[in-house]
Amino acid sequence: MVFFLSVLFSMIGLGGAIVYVPIFYWSGFDLLSAIPMGLLLNTVTSASAAVTYLRKGLVQLSVAIPFLIISMIAAPVGAYCTRLVPVDILLGIFSIIMVLIGTQMLLPGKIFFPGTGNQENIRSFPIILAGGSVVGFAGGLLGIGGGSLVMPLLIYMGYAVKTAAATSGLIVLFTSFAGFVAHLGSWQPDMQLVIYITIAALLGAQVGSYLMHTRMQPETLRKMLGLVLWIMALRMIAGLFGILSDGNL
Repeated sequence: MVFFLSVLFSMIGLGGAIVYVPIFYWSGFDLLSAIPMGLLLNTVTSASAAVTYLRKGLVQLSVAIPFLIISMIAAPVGAYCTRLVPVDILLGIFSIIMVLIGTQMLLPGKIFFPGTGNQENIRSFPIILAGGSVVGFAGGLLGIGGGSLVMPLLIYMGYAVKTAAATSGLIVLFTSFAGFVAHLGSWQPDMQLVIYITIAALLGAQVGSYLMHTRMQPETLRKMLGLVLWIMALRMIAGLFGILSDGNL
């Protein structure tokens, strides 16, 4: 399963922690183990794909580097806020945002974000500042790489779908690694399992990055992103309703 998920997520510029973490949790791992395992696979998938994308010249370093710096500054703030803000409320907001962005990716018209594809937005520092802050904060707060926000943001800024996916993958690599390091203190890994899933993620990301560069049509890639965002959002909403029905809020 890890292999096929890494193929998919490497193609659309997402690390996949937002899916890996619940999968490991449902498989019987406690949450403190599931989060670092998901972030590890995020890091491995993104790193493996980034090698291909950098070699092919698809990554926009002029955007990725400042975005990374800003998100790294914001991440500790998000981690600190986990003790202050009800995470379930923020997950609900995050789910709604993903539904809106996913709908934008699936439908041909510019419904929610009419500025999508506007070349004037490329390398816009205010957008990079705002986007990097939100992604870093969300990553620190929720233990995710932030790719589900980065790629749609880059498309909004005017980048081609493949360039946005490749650049998003590089950003997710560093944000995921930072989150992984932050959670190492609470992790007691099964090293044999870690080795197996790491190899699967490496191989899957190589296959996915190759397919994205050579075979995938931009419109197909865009719709795949929208579908994945919808699935992730619905899963998060279902989990929130489960929490509500259990009376934990």
